[in-house]
Amino acid sequence: MDFDKDLLEEFGNKPCLRPECILTDKVFDSCFQRECVPSKVIDLPCKGAFTDVNVVYGAGFIVDGTLDITPLEPNFARIRFVFRVPFVVTAFDTEKREPVTINDYVEFAKDIRVFLPQAPSEFSFRIVIETRTETLSTQIVRNQIILSIGVFIIVKVVGFVQLLVQSFGYCPTPRECEEFLPEDVCVDFETRPVPPFFPPQLEDMIGPP
Repeated sequence: MDFDKDLLEEFGNKPCLRPECILTDKVFDSCFQRECVPSKVIDLPCKGAFTDVNVVYGAGFIVDGTLDITPLEPNFARIRFVFRVPFVVTAFDTEKREPVTINDYVEFAKDIRVFLPQAPSEFSFRIVIETRTETLSTQIVRNQIILSIGVFIIVKVVGFVQLLVQSFGYCPTPRECEEFLPEDVCVDFETRPVPPFFPPQLEDMIGPP
């Protein structure tokens, strides 16, 4: 069930590489920054005693209409945009004995300088971001949740190009899928030793004199 091992076994006797042209995205430039929100306040929808706060973050994205690219010196550009990281907060209401879910987000404005080479007018670049978000601390104060949030963002300048690469050719036929078989709880029970039916005696507990 090891895909990498299957590939090595398939191509172990075929080490020959050959040049091939492929169409793919190429990263022309990339950079990263850190962002931190020390106190993101989230209002709870009702009064109560809350516990077990859990936060799940979605992938960050550039807000529509905010991306602005301004050429600088040759092959460089100023890029400005606002990006948003959505998240879902779940807290357990101990009085109603049910979870409460809240959707929210954090936003950041970016103003950076990147390598953006001159290209024919028919060629277009894309600005792509990737984010990794962490909850640094969590507090519950009255009817509010206060989060400290840290975000790593990577900004990439991407273009769709034709590249010459070395290749082993097409991927081999994959392994056959393994059917999911639900566990039969009776199998373990049927092989288990018979347990004692009676409590231990005193001599069994203190041993021989």
